[in-house]
Amino acid sequence: MIANSKFIYNNLNEKQKLSAYVKIKKESMPKAKELSWLVFLVTLFSLPMAGMEIHGTVKDIYNRPLSGVHVRISSNGQSLLSDEKGEFVFTIDDSETAFELYFESPLHYLEKRTVVLKEITPDLKVYLIPLNLLREDVTVTALNESQKTIAAPFAQNVVSKIGIRESQSESIVQALQNSPGVHFIGKGGIAVTPSIRGLARRPAAGCAAGARITSDRSAGAAAQFYPPELVQQIEVVRSAASVLYGSDAIGGVIQIIPRDAQNAEPGFAALNISGHSADQKLNGGFSLNQKFGSYSVFSAMQISQAGDYSVAGEKVFNSGYRYYTGNLFAGYETENRSFSLSFLKSAGRDIGKPERANDPAISAFYPRENINLLNITYSENNPHANSSLNFFLFLNPNDYELDKIKQASQQVDISKNNALDFGVRTTLKKSLNSNFSYQFGVDYYGRTNVDMENETWRNGFLSSSSFPVKNGKRNDLGIYAMLDYSGLAAFDLLAGARLGAFLRNAVSDGVFLKKSSWAPAFFLGITRKIKDTLTLFFNAGTAYRLPSLSEAFYTGITGRSSIIGNPDLKPEKSLNLDAGLKIHCKNIFLGTYFFQYSVRDMIEKFQLSDTSYTYENIEQGRIRGLELEFQFYPLKKLELFGNAFYYIGRSTISEKPVNDIPSPKLFLGAKLWLGRFWSEVNWLASAAVKHPGPAETAIPAYSVTAIKAGCYFSNRLFVFLKIANLFDRVYFANADPDIPPAKGLDFSLGLNLNF
Repeated sequence: MIANSKFIYNNLNEKQKLSAYVKIKKESMPKAKELSWLVFLVTLFSLPMAGMEIHGTVKDIYNRPLSGVHVRISSNGQSLLSDEKGEFVFTIDDSETAFELYFESPLHYLEKRTVVLKEITPDLKVYLIPLNLLREDVTVTALNESQKTIAAPFAQNVVSKIGIRESQSESIVQALQNSPGVHFIGKGGIAVTPSIRGLARRPAAGCAAGARITSDRSAGAAAQFYPPELVQQIEVVRSAASVLYGSDAIGGVIQIIPRDAQNAEPGFAALNISGHSADQKLNGGFSLNQKFGSYSVFSAMQISQAGDYSVAGEKVFNSGYRYYTGNLFAGYETENRSFSLSFLKSAGRDIGKPERANDPAISAFYPRENINLLNITYSENNPHANSSLNFFLFLNPNDYELDKIKQASQQVDISKNNALDFGVRTTLKKSLNSNFSYQFGVDYYGRTNVDMENETWRNGFLSSSSFPVKNGKRNDLGIYAMLDYSGLAAFDLLAGARLGAFLRNAVSDGVFLKKSSWAPAFFLGITRKIKDTLTLFFNAGTAYRLPSLSEAFYTGITGRSSIIGNPDLKPEKSLNLDAGLKIHCKNIFLGTYFFQYSVRDMIEKFQLSDTSYTYENIEQGRIRGLELEFQFYPLKKLELFGNAFYYIGRSTISEKPVNDIPSPKLFLGAKLWLGRFWSEVNWLASAAVKHPGPAETAIPAYSVTAIKAGCYFSNRLFVFLKIANLFDRVYFANADPDIPPAKGLDFSLGLNLNF
């Protein structure tokens, strides 16, 4: 029938088709009207049911979008998850005047938000506080193990990338200066050396991306060449670490973890700019990163330039510096294999060494300092069941020059230093079951082509020259093993042993000198978990430190005056005892630590005259101390934090004080978040040094206050403000007799932009 109707219709002429269409339309209109009324009524009655659509975004306090957050509506029980942009959309009955929203995430504090429909904004923004802001959730890797700090059998702390950024740190030492147990030595300026628990100059090992940082300066390595802007985090282990790091780790380890493509900022590029008022410092840099499947590339450039700083209206001469740093990283990573190649080039120019006398006619500075650090890493996961194999290699050709100028006598003293540092390490880790694992490693660290040359120029002519160290070499070979067992109820045991062999030689002023030795190291750590919120630990370890080439063989000028090397120095050996208590719960972390380090044949610096020093072994030095740190959230958006320490260091024979022991300190602070805005105030108080070491002087007590604030406008734009030394105090930060007053009132402003 239908087919027949179509045939008839198609055979009509145009006039007949039009008449037929009008007739059909008229017959269908009553039915269409009835259908329209039905649609209208259904729509009308459904409008109240549609309600109001609410759009929102959930982020963390650093303005990073959070996906997978469970959003629950109290009035109707409706729930949903935020998407990858942190966005969520839901509909609420507009007959509701107010309702409550709950935001739940296993990584963040529960957030409750009361919403009044008449007051709601078009785009609701909610900020969550991360749980891992508490120190007990931070992961440390400095001992070749990734573990929560609460489970580690030693005292440690981590300075994160965010903490470094917010503090507007000018150097690695500045980034660490408010960390528990960390201080610094040296006569000031940017090139000062960190110390751990009063052990400095070399008993605290420093590593950058796994490579050992070494310097021939009398104060040891400062790591000022590594820009804080290129750092992912800094880990500090305050315990004997010679089992894994060999020589120079009596006091602990400072490990710099660099940024790379895996830890890059959002987007493909980032820009940072900052400025400081006290020294007219300008700092800027950019980075680029890109991932191509399993491959990744990261590159960065940082430039810093500072003039002489001021304090209380007085300029401290010869305290400026310039640094130019470039970094390139290329990596490949799959589930079972990873490979990376990185290169860091740092060029320092006119790095000042200010003095307490502050005489503009006498100056000491480093006209050049060059670092060329190449790192190669390779990791293989599961070459055998539940195992991993890691390989690491680094090379670092480096050089620097120190000039001391006396304008009155037209005399210039120059010290030139060149060396090639290198190292290789391979480690096998294996888990036999969930309770027992071990690692075994072999490493080799060396220095070669170490040349130290001295020149004296008078009235523009070369007066004298010498080679205190020519073709110096150092070779450290070590083999170690560590075991981790947690099969005992509530106990975790960590034990390790190392055997190291060492060789040093150099031609010193035409005489060939050679020293060789060997030393063992042991470590035993016990962690006792009493409750989920309470952990006790104890560890005992032995450690050692080989005298450096400069301590043993170098005689000549230093940044302070002059030094006379001692080729008869013996290696330091120590027995370290640590105990601590860690309490953690939902909103509080508390750590209390006790330690005693007994260092046999401790290498001390002694003053021979007003202008010269030397090194000698003392029979035994003993350092004892108490440390306290806490972090407390009385409110979700308010953090209270602080730390304190008290150390005593003396010779066990003469009972005289030893060098480099910082005076007791108390550090307190408070931080408040208001959405994307935050602000902080902190206060540091240091007691007087009344009993200085043999190469030190007494200093008065001091206190300083700082204010910080910032805004995370988005996950791509951050602005920071800091006012350091708020009341422009004049103080000496350590007991070095030549240190000038610390930097005075300093306003700094920083901006980070990600593209």
